[in-house]
This record gives sequence, C-alpha cells and structure tokens, in this order.
Amino acid sequence: MDARGLGSQLKDSIPVTELSASGPFEQHDLLGKGLPGVKNVLFLPSHPLELSEKNFQLNQDKMNFSTLRNIQGLFAPLNLQMEFKAVRQVQHLPFLPTNIPSPFVITSKQAWTH
Repeated sequence: MDARGLGSQLKDSIPVTELSASGPFEQHDLLGKGLPGVKNVLFLPSHPLELSEKNFQLNQDKMNFSTLRNIQGLFAPLNLQMEFKAVRQVQHLPFLPTNIPSPFVITSKQAWTH
C-alpha cells in the first residue's frame, strides 16, 4: 500500500456534491474568469450563425472531398489527405521562420501572405 493509505484513497474516490454549484440557479465566476470565460462555460452561441461559421472550413473540406470522391473516385480525396498530412509533418530548421506556406499552397489560400 502506498504512503497515503486507504483512508485518503476512499476520500478521493467519493464525489463531493455539496460544494459544486450546478443547476438552474448556478452563479458563474464573472470576476475571476471575465466575460469570455463565462461565455465559454455556458456554451451559448451569441448568434445563430456563429456555430456554422466556426465550422465553415471543416464543412467546406468535407463537401469538397465528397465531390472529389463522387467525380474522381476514392483515390483523389485520399491522395489530398495524405498530402496535407505530409505537409503538416514537415519540420523546419531553427533559424527559419515557422510560417510555412505549403498547406496554403495546396488549399489555394493566400492567408499566409501579409
């Protein structure tokens, strides 16, 4: 048995529910976490389109891969996904900047140019 003993193991395994404030009358720590912290705890989008905009690129990629699969077969989306994975795994030398344009070149984005 370890140095903590059986008593502390039992105490750690019992959930303490009276100390946690949850339910319809729960108050959030606004002073400690600020407004963005409380908003993240509540998980409430401030606008109906916010969730859609947050997942826009993921939905766009899924749609593009689905279209590629329907037109060119299974090989095309798999090949693109392998290229993305290979480009993301490329390491850079310590003296080079970390802003590598390779993923943006594959996706035809120009966000890397400032």
